[in-house]
Amino acid sequence: MASFKSMKTCESFGPLARVLTGAINYTQITEFEGDALPIVPHIGRLELNEVLRARGKDHVVIISASHCGNSAVFGKDELVSAEEAGCRAVVVLGFVGQSEAIRKARIPILAYGCTPRLLRKDEGIAYTGILDCEAGLITSAEYVVGDADGVVAVEKEQFQSKFRVKT
Repeated sequence: MASFKSMKTCESFGPLARVLTGAINYTQITEFEGDALPIVPHIGRLELNEVLRARGKDHVVIISASHCGNSAVFGKDELVSAEEAGCRAVVVLGFVGQSEAIRKARIPILAYGCTPRLLRKDEGIAYTGILDCEAGLITSAEYVVGDADGVVAVEKEQFQSKFRVKT
């Protein structure tokens, strides 16, 4: 991947680029790209792992967890699910727990906050869907690029018109 890809994406698409700002990268891996897989967990984490394993392959997973307050929905169990599924990266719009385990991840893990945060209970549901976040709407039609400069989502067809898509 070319350096500064997120900056070039922003310059190329202007307001059509959805910038996910302020995320902390918990790993040493900074560059990633792939189709978006937005996931919305409710209450807990049980089905989040199922969705990661079933749908995550070759995707940049974006988990909407800001509604969970100070509790995290992503920890070492979810990391194992994401890595085993073949996710390209995980961006948590919220908090992660068990950050020491996450720092050893083989894929980029970005989030807006970390431990000490309690993990939500191992219950509840999760589904893929449309994320309505500060960056705007993020759907499965988005292509996500990330590097040391940030994370940007653009509709995949628009992205393909100017850049090569990693398959």
